[in-house]
Amino acid sequence: MAKSRQLLSNARTTVVTVAYSSAGVIRDMLASVPETTAVRVVDNASTDGIAEVVSQYPNSELVSLPSNVGFGRACNAGAKGVTTEFLFFLNPDAQLKAGAISALESFADSNQKLGAANPLLRDAKGSARLKMSSPLPIPAMPRPALDEAGKMPVLSGGAMFVRRHVFEELQGFDPAIFLYHEDHDLSLRIVKAGYDLWHVPHAEGVHAVGTGSLRSTEMARWKGYHMARSRTYALNKFSPGTGFNGTFWPAVLGLLGPTNFLSQRRRAKYVGQIKGALSARSDGGKFEPKSM
Repeated sequence: MAKSRQLLSNARTTVVTVAYSSAGVIRDMLASVPETTAVRVVDNASTDGIAEVVSQYPNSELVSLPSNVGFGRACNAGAKGVTTEFLFFLNPDAQLKAGAISALESFADSNQKLGAANPLLRDAKGSARLKMSSPLPIPAMPRPALDEAGKMPVLSGGAMFVRRHVFEELQGFDPAIFLYHEDHDLSLRIVKAGYDLWHVPHAEGVHAVGTGSLRSTEMARWKGYHMARSRTYALNKFSPGTGFNGTFWPAVLGLLGPTNFLSQRRRAKYVGQIKGALSARSDGGKFEPKSM
């Protein structure tokens, strides 16, 4: 253990991951992180025995929160007090390929205006795509080739590599966003601060999308509800007055989509979004936890 701590003291990057009912998938993620890199697992008050899992990895520590405060606030809690040059926010259902972190560090060294970057994430079948769209007003950019480094208009929070001083300069993720769109919000603020966002394909990982928490109709409705509230808030933040219409009507159209009649979970997601948009009309969608 003492040797491990000495190795960790020389690391340039700290991995921060947020867990909520993620004990079943986080082992593979923790095993994929080099033993010389520190990992902070922030647990959003789940009850699936994740502490026992984390204890099996000497380079990992658990930060337990008394309630579910969402993704952004949990990431901020995990980043608090970190002194490494970089932060790497990584979903618990993702895994890194060998050399991914060192590749990101080297790329950042050669691109000093880099504020944040995504590695190339493939799904379980080996496919990958770059998402260039957002409901938020992101700048128009040509799509980089999948196998070439290129600037991005927005990044995914599922594997977001960030310079720590930039993250701290911007005061981290917006704590008013409970879940969803906090990565696009941070991306826009990074660009406005004069830094670049990058796609770095020679750093690779695998992301089994949607396996980081329980999958059920009720969970789909819950996620849809908070997605809509976050979208309403974020839209109003960057384009005042557009939040409700930009959230409610797409949810209605989604619910009426013919392919969704065959999926109870998809219908539940859009019902949750409609309810979330309606609830956000009264408070703007801003998240204010009752307690930390």
